[in-house]
Amino acid sequence: NRKGWHSNLEMPTFDGKEMVKNEDLQIDFLERMMDTGVALIKNIGVPEDMTHEKAGLPMEDFVGQIIGRLNQHPVRATRFGVIHTQARGEIAGADYDHKNPLSMHTDHSVYHGTPGYLQFMYQARGSVSSKVCDGVAIANYLRENHPEDFELLTTVNVTHSSRNCIYAKSGGYRRDSPDGDGATFELVHTHPVIQLDKDGHVEKIVQSETKRGVSAVPYDIYDRYMEAYKRWTQLVEDEKFKCNFEWPEHSVIVMNNHRVLHGRASVAPGVERTMVFGYVMKTIYENRHRLLKQRQAERNSSLLSDKWLTRLPNQVLTKML
Repeated sequence: NRKGWHSNLEMPTFDGKEMVKNEDLQIDFLERMMDTGVALIKNIGVPEDMTHEKAGLPMEDFVGQIIGRLNQHPVRATRFGVIHTQARGEIAGADYDHKNPLSMHTDHSVYHGTPGYLQFMYQARGSVSSKVCDGVAIANYLRENHPEDFELLTTVNVTHSSRNCIYAKSGGYRRDSPDGDGATFELVHTHPVIQLDKDGHVEKIVQSETKRGVSAVPYDIYDRYMEAYKRWTQLVEDEKFKCNFEWPEHSVIVMNNHRVLHGRASVAPGVERTMVFGYVMKTIYENRHRLLKQRQAERNSSLLSDKWLTRLPNQVLTKML
C-alpha cells in the first residue's frame, strides 16, 4: 500500500541534533524509511579529520544513537566506507571513480538477500547535488502500462556478481598496505530485478548495471526479456521519476535500499569531496522501531509497561500502538 513518488517529491528533512534527543522524531524518521523511503538529515557533526578511520565517526555515532550498529563489511576494518573525489578512484573500481557517471542503482546487489536495508551516505566534506528515484513508483508504472514487462521483471532471474580486491587483510585499502597483501572475496546474487511479496506488492528492487553479471535467461524469452529490461533501465533514468536535491556538507541522505535507487552526485569544479557510506540491516531497523513504539506507548499511558508489551507479537502491537 506504499505510495510511489516522482520528480516533484519534497525531500523529508530532519535535524540530527534534535533526533538524538527526541524519540518521537526517531519514530517519524523510521516510518518515513518505509514510505517514502528517503530523507535528508542535517547537523550530523564534523569529522576530526578525513582519514579512513575517522571521516565516518560522526555518522557512525549518530546511527548508533538512533538505530543501532552499522553493518560490518566482510573485510573492511571500519563499519563505514570512505570515498574521496581525487583519491583511490579508478584504482578502487567504478563505484569509487567520481568521473564515472553511474546509472541509477541500488547497493548490495551482489550480496545474497541484499542485507543493506537502510543506506546512510554522509557528506563529510563538500556540498554537492544528487538524485534519487522510487523503485515502487516505476514498478507500479510498469504494472499498469506494460504488464508483460512487469511479469518478466518480477519472475525472470538475473545475476549480479563481483570479485572484491579493494581491501588488504588488515582491513585498510589494499593500495595503502605496505605489502599489498589482499583479502579478495567473491560475491554473487541471482534474483528478479523487481521482487514481490506473497500479496503481489513490491518488496525489493535490486538493480546495478556495474555489477550485472552473465545471466542465465532462458533462450526462448531472451529477446523479449531484454526489451523489458531496456525499458526498465530507461525508466529509472527518466527525469519524471528522478528527484534532484541539494546535499549540504555534514548532512546524511538515508535511503531504503530495497526501494530507492540513487545515482552519481554532481560535484562542482574545485570542490573537495569526502563521502562516507554505511548500512543497517532490516532486522535492526524493525526491532528498533518496535522498541521506540513501545516506549512511546508507555509515555502516553500509565497502564502500559515493558513487563508485558515486550512479550506481545508484532501483529498485536501493530493494532494497539
